[in-house]
Amino acid sequence: MTESLRFLYFPVDRFPKVALCQINPTVGDLRGNAAKMIEWIKNATDRGAELIVFPELSLTGYPPKDLLLKTRFLEEQRQRLTEIAKITGDTPVIVGCVDFKPRKEVRGQNLYDLSARISEGRRLYNAAAVLRDGKVERFIHKKYLPNYDVFDEKRYFDAPQKIAEQFSGDPTPNTSTDSTSIIELRDGTRVGITICEDIWMAQGPSAGMKAKGADMVVNISASPFYARKFQARLDLLSTRTKEAGLSLIYVNMVGGQDDLIFDGRSMVVKDDGRIVGLAKGFEEELFIYQAEDKEVKSEIDELGEIWAALVLGIRDYVHKNGFEKVVLGISGGIDSALVAAIAADALGSENVLGLLMPSRYTSKQSLKDALLLASNLGIESEPIPIDELFESYLKTLKEHFEDTRPDNTEQNIQARIRGNLLMAFSNKFGYLVLATGNKSELAVGYATLYGDMAGGLAPIGDVPKTTVYELARWFNEREQTDQIPIGILERAPSAELAPDQKDADDLPPYELLDQVLELYIEENLSSKEIIERGFDEELVRKVIRRVDRAEFKHRQASPVLKITPRAFWWGRRMPITNRYEG
Repeated sequence: MTESLRFLYFPVDRFPKVALCQINPTVGDLRGNAAKMIEWIKNATDRGAELIVFPELSLTGYPPKDLLLKTRFLEEQRQRLTEIAKITGDTPVIVGCVDFKPRKEVRGQNLYDLSARISEGRRLYNAAAVLRDGKVERFIHKKYLPNYDVFDEKRYFDAPQKIAEQFSGDPTPNTSTDSTSIIELRDGTRVGITICEDIWMAQGPSAGMKAKGADMVVNISASPFYARKFQARLDLLSTRTKEAGLSLIYVNMVGGQDDLIFDGRSMVVKDDGRIVGLAKGFEEELFIYQAEDKEVKSEIDELGEIWAALVLGIRDYVHKNGFEKVVLGISGGIDSALVAAIAADALGSENVLGLLMPSRYTSKQSLKDALLLASNLGIESEPIPIDELFESYLKTLKEHFEDTRPDNTEQNIQARIRGNLLMAFSNKFGYLVLATGNKSELAVGYATLYGDMAGGLAPIGDVPKTTVYELARWFNEREQTDQIPIGILERAPSAELAPDQKDADDLPPYELLDQVLELYIEENLSSKEIIERGFDEELVRKVIRRVDRAEFKHRQASPVLKITPRAFWWGRRMPITNRYEG
């Protein structure tokens, strides 16, 4: 096995030995996910686990999206679930999966065609399967379906009827608990089972479980990471356990899936709200727990957890999509330096290639710092000057651009030449291209389509510029040396696409810009509300106008790794054609 294994034993009253199986599944890899589960079940059983728990939708991977519209996918998933069940004994195993009605045709359409499911009523459930004694004992359905931010579960899943009726107009919370949501272990302990969002709802399913005779609650989850969410999760789970009067076993997924990163950090929370067991963050772990009384303290290093999230996000995106190596442009600027450092950490420096593509506007210091960066990180670098290519473009366009003055057009040509070269290396050698733009510049459109935006993944596309600098300094402190050269950290940011160009010529200071962007994008405040907080009116309106006009770029950007509450791509969905000025 490749997962780490820890045991926690303390002298306590009787508490079942629980295996929290914090796995990193791959969406759609039903065979591979099932094989991993079988291996972990055997390992946990050998070590005396009395209850074995996997995360939400761990068999399909999360989120499976429109794979759920494929009948064959659902049928194979059930087949794999049966295979897993066959190796179980009297120790119950809880697996996150999809439950669905038997296949049938609806007016000539397959039941799982989206249009047919809408017209005939949905029959898919986000479920926890209870496996025991060689069979699937029962399915427990998720009660509350999230449909905000990156979540889109109402597109696919149905909620149990009572909850569905509540959403249709009954304002009274439904605290009733179906007794089938409670299972009994071989020692007589009664365990209530909930799924992710169910535990986030005040007066949700866990609130009624003590009255139904439950001794503890399990919550299986696929809760994506963003900075500062872990503390919110700790506070929430602590509150819910005290409300329910029951201890909680919380098992969260770990790993990267497209733009989402799951941080794991599964935990055991006592009925008085204390955290008494905590699994590792950002890595797989089979966490065997048999304890009740010793409180666990977790110090949160915000920059450290962002770094760990980005490392995991790059590694899984690259490997799960069949790549081994990445290529990026290193310019001597802070953004490409940070991406190179994270990529080297994630993949090994031998799997990172940096192209140096200087133009007539590239300073000698930038080129020197780019070479020093590559040397410090131990990554391969190749210089490919672009001036001859740029001159060829200018010559070709000279007749057509006659009587015009140089502007962004000529600047963007340089960026697109570099994008073409990066994609050429990707096509020829099978490398994944990493785009190096940050969230601040992407937000206001200070980026070139098919140029510096070209790539298969934008690792820091959700990282504000000020955080880029903080992460770079954090990395240097961790390494106890200036891996990212001090010249890169101290030099004024510049795209170097025109003589003496500086970002500050076109953008407000990043310290100010990032504050406005956070209020507008993440907190969704209007220009009036932001101005009322003391920001200059002209500045606010200019920034918001640029964000709104750049929506077509946001839509065409590479997938970004989500580390804020509201990222571009799936996290923020705005119309491109839009005349609202807010």
